[in-house]
Amino acid sequence: MKFSKNEKKILWGLVRYPMLNDRQLSEKIKVRMSTLNAIKNKMKRSDLIKDRIIPNVEIMDYEILSLFWSPLTRTTDTKKDGDRLIKIFERYPNTYTAMVFGDAIFFLSLYRNYTQYKITEFNQEVELREMGIYDGENPHRALYPLSTSIINKNFDYTAVLERAFDIDPVPDKFDEGGAPLEKAREKIHHLSNKEKMILRGILENPDMPDNKIADLLNTTRQAVARHRKELLELGVIKKTRVIDYKHLGFNILTMVDMEYTKKDDEFGTAPPSSKLHLPSFFSVYGNTEGASLSLFMDFEKYAEGKERYTDLMKEFCTWRKEPYINLYSPSNTITIKHQDYLPLVEEFLDGN
Repeated sequence: MKFSKNEKKILWGLVRYPMLNDRQLSEKIKVRMSTLNAIKNKMKRSDLIKDRIIPNVEIMDYEILSLFWSPLTRTTDTKKDGDRLIKIFERYPNTYTAMVFGDAIFFLSLYRNYTQYKITEFNQEVELREMGIYDGENPHRALYPLSTSIINKNFDYTAVLERAFDIDPVPDKFDEGGAPLEKAREKIHHLSNKEKMILRGILENPDMPDNKIADLLNTTRQAVARHRKELLELGVIKKTRVIDYKHLGFNILTMVDMEYTKKDDEFGTAPPSSKLHLPSFFSVYGNTEGASLSLFMDFEKYAEGKERYTDLMKEFCTWRKEPYINLYSPSNTITIKHQDYLPLVEEFLDGN
């Protein structure tokens, strides 16, 4: 798709500053509000951009982030396999993101403990084998204890759009920081029944205005607005926006899976990849393992990004073995789940 200068700026602004209202964003990116409204509504109608409300997983009782990817025995077909994959993963609330990149499957899950992880992983693999697309020969699994790992990017497409549209990167997001985790943790562990109901409604209907959510929940718009504001301010939830990258001209999706030994504590848990302005939208780093997903317009951009990233990682660590670098076509991606946190939150709330 071809984008005008204003369309590029507005799409980037919507992703970069999800917490701003239209008037604030209009002033921030220097675009007339009437133009902003028209283009934003057009993009939402065509599903190029979607709102997401995501919970702060650090304040719930989940201890492990599990990353799984594996080659499949054949290329999946959207019509033939898509619905069945969706039904399989609907049965596993711990898996909040799952995608198939043509002939490989990738999914992320959160678990309270190792036992829960092992039971769920076994059942998932059984169902994939029964489907006839997975033989269990070369799965790649990594466990990231949340207490010692960093989710550096959690499906934040800001850098992807900046690289694609030649937009100069803006330093640290002005609207991040927020309240200390202690306040958010205290709040989510002591929600009233009404607050739990409203939290569920907000997570289930991220694009819906407060009055419509209130109608669904048989409460008032003021109650929904009040609780939403408090949960956002305390950092219990966060608003974000995702893009439909398959229709934005990206031709290469890369997945990097690595095992390493950190050289020292100069960089902490994660390398300072933000300074390279790499077009990754997901990355996680643990003490000995890391993974990332990135998007590139063409192979030339990919080769440039790979060289910059490799040079950075040489400063941060030594490889235990050569990293897996896998290239896929975004057009062949089947999205099974995309940050579907509601089942996880419901499991957590039911236990509190």
